[in-house]
Amino acid sequence: PEGRLISHGPAPDAGDLTDVSRQQDLLSRAFLKMEDLDVALLAYGSLSDQAACEKDATKTVESIHVNFVSAVSWLTLLSNRFERQGRGTIAAISSVAGDRGRQSNYIYGAGKGGLTIFLQGLRNRLCRSGVHVLTIKPGFVDTPMTSHMKKTFLFASPEKVGRQIYQAIERKKNVLYTPGFWRWIMWVVCHVPEKIFKRLRFS
Repeated sequence: PEGRLISHGPAPDAGDLTDVSRQQDLLSRAFLKMEDLDVALLAYGSLSDQAACEKDATKTVESIHVNFVSAVSWLTLLSNRFERQGRGTIAAISSVAGDRGRQSNYIYGAGKGGLTIFLQGLRNRLCRSGVHVLTIKPGFVDTPMTSHMKKTFLFASPEKVGRQIYQAIERKKNVLYTPGFWRWIMWVVCHVPEKIFKRLRFS
């Protein structure tokens, strides 16, 4: 996915955020353009075609690279920079899909689940250095990534999710489920015994 590093100065830099070989250069330019960079929001990903990934290991690896490996690389660079300056907030979008693997999207969920665990460890590491880490776990959001899916009452607007992310950053929350009802949905999902859960079918 192509992303932008936004500033209030000249035209922003654009590039493939999953290209780990360019991340350091993009980050360095961002810090040069922004005098006081103290909040970073990592907000990109790719919803894998589960059936295609099951048939092609290359597609599976690509999905894990986008949703986990490249994100971890960014977070490592950001955490080291913020740790040196002794302040700031790092926020990253994971997903409720990472809370428990299910047959319909376990490849995407594996990438996001790994990201969630990485963020937990990063939060533990950085808590004494003045740097806060926020894990964002959206449910279904009405964006181009979900344009092929039938919209139900479970879908939230990007505007609502964006407001809740902003509020969570301001309040220095550790984990944000957005909308909030997903916390209770996933609590139930995660507490179903495995011997029962493995027999259930999810669309």
